[in-house]
Amino acid sequence: MAELPKQPIERAKTWLRWPMWWSMPRCDLSLLETTKHIIDVTQEYDAPPERVQKSFLGFVGEPPWSPGFMGCDWWTPPRELAGAVMDELYVFMSMRVEVLDHTPGSRTVAWVSRWSLPFANKMVQLVETNPREGGGTVMRYRVAYEPPWLVAPLVPLVAGIFKWWFVKSLEGLAAYLKRVPA
Repeated sequence: MAELPKQPIERAKTWLRWPMWWSMPRCDLSLLETTKHIIDVTQEYDAPPERVQKSFLGFVGEPPWSPGFMGCDWWTPPRELAGAVMDELYVFMSMRVEVLDHTPGSRTVAWVSRWSLPFANKMVQLVETNPREGGGTVMRYRVAYEPPWLVAPLVPLVAGIFKWWFVKSLEGLAAYLKRVPA
């Protein structure tokens, strides 16, 4: 990955930025095969795969469809997803996401390189969008992670909260895409 600029190319309009103290090593999809910690959610949309994927990864829409979302600091050209580096900013956390592989309308692989929460040593995300029979899209979102041993007792609780949040976010995106025409 190329060196990032000293300041984001585009900064979110929020003052809230949690410090991202936890740095994580680069990882890839092999983590999905080696970890037992995976959050896996699926949602159907009445929109084409390209729109669903771009809306999800680019955080389009006002008000935000993901609970607690405050904005993104884009370190690479905003909303250009291939090779993107962005800091996702939420009311309760911040995380730097780096896109490893992006096939428009189909698949995106990203790893989390920095995080404000101490719940993972490694994390990779896989977003897959596929045409639904009869029209629309089925999106599958998987997050694989390795928790540090120190927080292992909290993993079931934290994973449950994050899964709930992911489901609510994907439902919010479905409502947004239905409400706002392309």
